[in-house]
Amino acid sequence: MDYLKRDIKIIKVSLLIIAAVVILFVLKLFSFIFIPFFLALFIAILLLPILNWFESKKIPNWLGIIIIVVTSTLFIWLNVIVLQKTSVELYQSKEEILAEANHRINPLLIKAQHFLGIESVSEANNNTIDFKALVEENGGKLLSQISTFATRLFMTLFFLALFLTGAHLFEVFLNRVSNNDEDSIQVFRDIKSSLNGFIKVKFLTSLLTGLGFGLVAMFFGVKFALFWGLTTFLLNFVQLIGSFFITGVLLLFGFVEIHSTGTFFIFGLLLIGLQMTIGGILEPIFMGKSFQINTITVLISLAVWGFIFGIVGLILAIPITVFLKIILERIPATQSLAKLLSSVN
Repeated sequence: MDYLKRDIKIIKVSLLIIAAVVILFVLKLFSFIFIPFFLALFIAILLLPILNWFESKKIPNWLGIIIIVVTSTLFIWLNVIVLQKTSVELYQSKEEILAEANHRINPLLIKAQHFLGIESVSEANNNTIDFKALVEENGGKLLSQISTFATRLFMTLFFLALFLTGAHLFEVFLNRVSNNDEDSIQVFRDIKSSLNGFIKVKFLTSLLTGLGFGLVAMFFGVKFALFWGLTTFLLNFVQLIGSFFITGVLLLFGFVEIHSTGTFFIFGLLLIGLQMTIGGILEPIFMGKSFQINTITVLISLAVWGFIFGIVGLILAIPITVFLKIILERIPATQSLAKLLSSVN
């Protein structure tokens, strides 16, 4: 009998693994649909409280949806304008920026090579980084993504309108499917409330970090402060990787533009201090224990969803993982697995 139970358990685990692989393969295969779908769901959860507020003010549901979709479109459009204008300015001043980068960074590389004994200084001078060639070689790849971005943008707005339109009907549909099962309805409400709380906290901390980085860049005279603030806000949604990446890039640009070593040191301390304070202290406090996920789970989820959905997958990795964690916590048989995903306190 024990052998039979063990075999059944092994079969169940094997079937679960196969099912997971098949689901991930399907998500990867049809990523062109699932990327705007999940992104719209992510935005819809964030905007649902606004729609509920409109409803409390006796504003018709259709009018509230139009206001939200138009506002979201304008927000995206303004971001695109900022990125487009910054790209134009970067291109127009690329000679100056690249020359300054070569002047500031390559001598350090030469000294490092000489110190490590990799090659002589004369040889190192012939192997400095050509930043201009590097930018021109990779710049065209960005332009090739414009049509894809536009298509996904319209699909995202379409799905967003559908989600917001049917949001108030979903619970009614769930009532019918579950035969008014209170437990199922409560689980749905808990998941919606928890995900909404997570996304709101992430949005707030990302906004604070973006504002902080933008103001620091502006105060120290680093060019394109608005661009840095916006980029920080967007990349901060990518757990761990985004914050490290944007901090490193802004430090690099600050090193190129700030010539005083002491001033650059203060600049770097402020950036790192902002990340540590907001991302390392405030965010965990606001999130609470129910949202905390251990570092290994974060890295695995970033790798898996990043592979499936690309950059959008990196943004959605943590919300998806939080959603799965909440589901696993509600099922007695998978509560131990949910604990493995949680951070250890």
